[in-house]
Parts: sequence; structure tokens; C-alpha cells
Amino acid sequence: MANRLAVMQMLSRGRIAKGIACSLALTAALGCTPRPPLQFSPATLPDAQVGSSYAATITVSQAVTPVGGASVQDGALPAGLNLVLAKEPINTIQISGTPTVAGTFSFTIDAWCYGTQVSGQTATPGYTLVVK
Repeated sequence: MANRLAVMQMLSRGRIAKGIACSLALTAALGCTPRPPLQFSPATLPDAQVGSSYAATITVSQAVTPVGGASVQDGALPAGLNLVLAKEPINTIQISGTPTVAGTFSFTIDAWCYGTQVSGQTATPGYTLVVK
């Protein structure tokens, strides 16, 4: 019982690092199981054309709870494109718009899932988008 109390005190004080769903201590004390890593598909994005409408969908799987948000973390999307978390179907990220500049654009997507009693899952997959 003392271990469980200590873990709960650490959780309430925010001492458990964000993104750690269930450490070994939590597994033993609370009886939870580690969450699987998030998976993203496709692994690569189709090329885009300057001045042409573009749309790509990235599906997030292995999420124990729904994806709560997604944004570009490192790098940038080509000018004219936007990234949003789709409302339907859940756990999908949409990149869409009309690119205005040619080039090769590398970026990471910061995605996170809602947490339930412990921190939710997070991931930052890297992508490259070529605009011709």
C-alpha cells in the first residue's frame, strides 16, 4: 500500500514524465500494462505539385485512447499547406491545401493521445514532402 501511495503522490505532483504511459513501477504498483508505441501510415507522403490541390491522410494506429492533437513540431510544411487533426474518422491527420513553392520539406508531427489515470501516448514521426 505504501508503494501505491508514493506513486499516486508522484502522479499528483507531476513528477512522472510526459509520455511515459506506464513505467515498471506503475505496472507493479497500479497493475497497468504498458501502452504500445503509436504507428503512423503511410510512412511516406505522396509528392505535391505547385499550384495543384493536395490532400494526404495519415492514420494513427495503436492508440489506446483517441488522438487529442497533432501539429508540426520541427521543420515546416510547404507554404499553402495546413495540417489538422480530423474529427472524422478519428485518429487521422489531414494535410491539405495548394502548395505555392517547390522544394523538399522535412518536418516532424507532434501527436498525442488523451491520458486516463496515466499520461497518454505521444509520438513525433518524421516526414518529407516533395513539391515539384
